[in-house]
Formats: sequence, C-alpha cells, structure tokens
Amino acid sequence: MTVGTNTLRRRPRVERQVLRILRGGDYPSLDRRVAQDFAALREAARREGHVVLPAEAGYLSDGELMLLAGLAVSQRLVAPGCQEVREGPLAAVIAACAERLTGMGLRLYPLTLYAHRVRQAAS
Repeated sequence: MTVGTNTLRRRPRVERQVLRILRGGDYPSLDRRVAQDFAALREAARREGHVVLPAEAGYLSDGELMLLAGLAVSQRLVAPGCQEVREGPLAAVIAACAERLTGMGLRLYPLTLYAHRVRQAAS
C-alpha cells in the first residue's frame, strides 16, 4: 500500500488520461461499458491489495504504476519478460481494459512497461 513520489504532472499525457479513467474521474465522452470495465479493474486491484488513489490525487501509487504497466503489456502483441500480471482475475480485467483503451485511441508508451520494474528494483 505504498504511494509513490511520482507526481502526475511528470507523467506522460496518455498515462494521466488512463489514470483519470482508472480512478473513476470525469473523462469526456466515456462510454458506459468502458466505465464499468475500469470500475471492475479498480475493485479487482483493491481486492488484491493494490492502492488506487482518488481521482483528484496528485500522485501515483505503486499499485497504479503496476496496473499501468499491465495495461501497456496487454496493448502489445509481444512483450517478452515484461508481463507484470500473468494470471487470475486481475489479468483478465486488465486485458479487457487494455482493449477498451486501444479502441479509444489511448495507447500507453513502451516506457510505461518498465516504470514499475525500475521502481521495484529501486526499493
């Protein structure tokens, strides 16, 4: 349940947009099905002990960083060695949300794949 020291303003725009959706914040013209999928992701993540901060929080939690990395991996066909969430209910929800993001034109950068891993190595 760690809150990282990463401020949102230092994250790429697409990550900030995805975090707004993940946290349940307002997002222009958000489809109801997308909102439901991300609500399911929030709940699954919280059940597994990952922190998802409120929409207005100015920081990024380690759990959110892990979820972003999982979403970025799921948006790619091949990402050897980068898979953060391999199985279980969280993996299925991440895959569904990654597909929704791709459909919305929100594709996370490859650097997002490694941010969580770098953070883990530093701690």
